[in-house]
Amino acid sequence: MHRLRYLIGTLTLVAAVVGAWWMVRLLRNLDDRPGLALQIEFQQARGLRAGADVRYRGVTVGSVRQVSIAGDGSKAVAQVVLQPGGAPHACVNSVFWIVTPRFGGLADGASGLDTLVRDSYLAFHTPSEHGSPLTAGSLLAGSERPPAPADADSLEELGHGDLLMTLLVPENHGLRPGSAVVYRGMQTGDVRKVELAASGSHVEVTLRIARRHRQTVTDKAEFWVARPYVSGALFSGFTVTDVSALLTPYVSYYGAPGKGVLVQDGYRAAARANRPDFEIAPVPGEALRQQQPAVKAVVDDLVAVHITYAAVERDTFSPDDPIRRQGSGLLFLDRSGRAVVVTARSLVDGSFTETDAFGGDADIEDEQLKVLLPNGNVLRAGRVWVDPAGGDLAALVLDGVPPDLVGTTPSRLEFGAAPAGDATLRGAGADGAPLPTGQGQEGRDPAWLGAAACVGDRVFGIQGRDGAILPLTLLPDDLRPQ
Repeated sequence: MHRLRYLIGTLTLVAAVVGAWWMVRLLRNLDDRPGLALQIEFQQARGLRAGADVRYRGVTVGSVRQVSIAGDGSKAVAQVVLQPGGAPHACVNSVFWIVTPRFGGLADGASGLDTLVRDSYLAFHTPSEHGSPLTAGSLLAGSERPPAPADADSLEELGHGDLLMTLLVPENHGLRPGSAVVYRGMQTGDVRKVELAASGSHVEVTLRIARRHRQTVTDKAEFWVARPYVSGALFSGFTVTDVSALLTPYVSYYGAPGKGVLVQDGYRAAARANRPDFEIAPVPGEALRQQQPAVKAVVDDLVAVHITYAAVERDTFSPDDPIRRQGSGLLFLDRSGRAVVVTARSLVDGSFTETDAFGGDADIEDEQLKVLLPNGNVLRAGRVWVDPAGGDLAALVLDGVPPDLVGTTPSRLEFGAAPAGDATLRGAGADGAPLPTGQGQEGRDPAWLGAAACVGDRVFGIQGRDGAILPLTLLPDDLRPQ
């Protein structure tokens, strides 16, 4: 009996030791999460705490594991872990900084204001020319202030017809790439580049003026760097001009309407050292004339567009599979004025058609939807609706739609029963041109997926996979034309 008790006690002790060892290993493994572990040194922690986010381009890609003091007491060290999706963006030329509320005066403006109502966090920026990737355990010197947004990819892309010109300023008062260019208090462009002239006699600033505003720039326009300026006298009163530049300086200009001629790309102008003294012209009388509402010309036709869908199916036990499909869709304006494209869900939704190795739902990422209009413009699209009953119909909404976009005439759309007669298909090819009218077996060709199914001049459905016709009656009321 004593031996049995001794054996039970021994087994209990061994089980307790093994359990404790297992718990210690488990707790240690919590710190061994997948990702890239880095150490970043700062002069001050600035309120950074364990658990704070690490962000890249505003997206959380990691977290702060610990904040401690360096062994010699000279620095604060942040131990961070970047998620696998964010680790490739951290390179040897990346800049890390702690985001806190900052006011840098007239030159640098204010930043980090979102941390007024939340804790500090870490952010990093990597130039468009990536350096070598960082390795686990790298020790980096953090920046004590945010970097200037000098990367070209942080600016809006140049558009066709935008004006590029050079402004020569006696001194740069905090202008940087991304600073606004303003006319009559409205932003009309931005600063693209700031550099000191080779002779050192002035600063050269490259400006972009948006195409729709380039008529405001003439050879008679006057430019200056806007910054708060106080004028007046003690007894007559003081006037503060350009007070809107209190946080961030910008380029301002003005030219009286009707004076001067329009300038070409590459135009060079010298800025005034101070804001010029002039009176802004009042609103012209002809602008007060009551305009008769213009009647838009309606094209009584069916508008088919070409759709390209790309995505990646993530696989755990095999290489990731790229997905790329092309087909057609039917474009019209819904009752809210949105540009809607109705098409087959099997064309624009990888999760609808793909499964994983075990027959479950596939992991679809990096989806991109592009729509080619008949006029050659390519617009991004978002998938906003799919048939809740599991059918093959989907609806997209276009982004960045031009104001003169014309869609299918509502009278050509049939939301009731299908008209009697043989159905024909109307689609768009990869060049945006209409495909030859398809009928019968041709509808099973992948090129016709998402094409409009017509009887006579009425569209009653969309071509789905395996030749099925998806009726427009499935669309909800808010996605239909008025």
